[in-house]
Amino acid sequence: MIEAELRFSETAMAKLKPVERAAVEDVLRALLECEHRQHEATEAHLGALGGLGREAGLLALARAKAAGLADELAQAWRLTATGRAVAVRVMRAHRLTETRLARTTSLPAAEWHGRANQAEHALTDAEVDQLADSLGHPRYDPHGDPIPTREGEFPAPEGQSLLSWPECRPGVISHIEDEPPALFALLAARGIFAGMRFARVPAAPPSACTLEIEARREELPPELAALIRVRPPLADEHDTPAGACRLSEIPRGAAAEVLALLPGCIGPERSRLLDLGFVPGSRVEHELDSPLSGPAAFRVRGTLIALRKTQALQVLVQPSRA
Repeated sequence: MIEAELRFSETAMAKLKPVERAAVEDVLRALLECEHRQHEATEAHLGALGGLGREAGLLALARAKAAGLADELAQAWRLTATGRAVAVRVMRAHRLTETRLARTTSLPAAEWHGRANQAEHALTDAEVDQLADSLGHPRYDPHGDPIPTREGEFPAPEGQSLLSWPECRPGVISHIEDEPPALFALLAARGIFAGMRFARVPAAPPSACTLEIEARREELPPELAALIRVRPPLADEHDTPAGACRLSEIPRGAAAEVLALLPGCIGPERSRLLDLGFVPGSRVEHELDSPLSGPAAFRVRGTLIALRKTQALQVLVQPSRA
């Protein structure tokens, strides 16, 4: 029965223009997101999640219903069995693509979502499975979003809202929502990523959310803090050592010991820094500065290496005593 319904849906979808099909798949992915988060899938909510807007979202929902992929019930929407199969493929394609981009390219984090939006509509089921195989079947994408299995099963959700996290209690960022993209880009520009250790500190004004995050203080407005979910540290996730700082904060002429590369340093850039010697225990000396906030030169393992400030920010160090 499911196979016959799937063939009917594929025939109906094949009649759509590429842009129309993409919109239907976007709204199906939004429906799956609502199902996973146990949110009521209203028309307004789906339009916002799918990035389509109200009018385009309503049209996509109508086409999904005509294709047997979604049903309306009491002013809310739900996936049919065949619609869920399509939605799982689209969501897997999106989140696996973001994972591949993070691991293998130097694209800024703010660009992953747009690239994945394009890829999710082009990949077949077989290609999505091949991508999952090549990445080792990750459970979460770089934002901390769960990646469903081929059967549509999700790993258990992690964490709670940062806004409800108690002050002075250590934690780890488990997930950063990448929609709306403009707000996620602001967090990425500040160097805040899933996997980072933090503690909330008393804020002034109280409406702000102030963090001590990997030896750096950040004050987040509520709209940015609302994108972040956090969890308690695991047994091997120790607090940031006292006195630690970022390599970018080491003054010229000073030295430090590398503690770690932070989670925001990923892909080829991470591999390059490790190959150059920025590994835990290495001694680094700040030797030269460029004018106008250009790259700074650091000596590590006898070699002088130029790093941009954004790169030096991703190296956690312990300053050496004079």
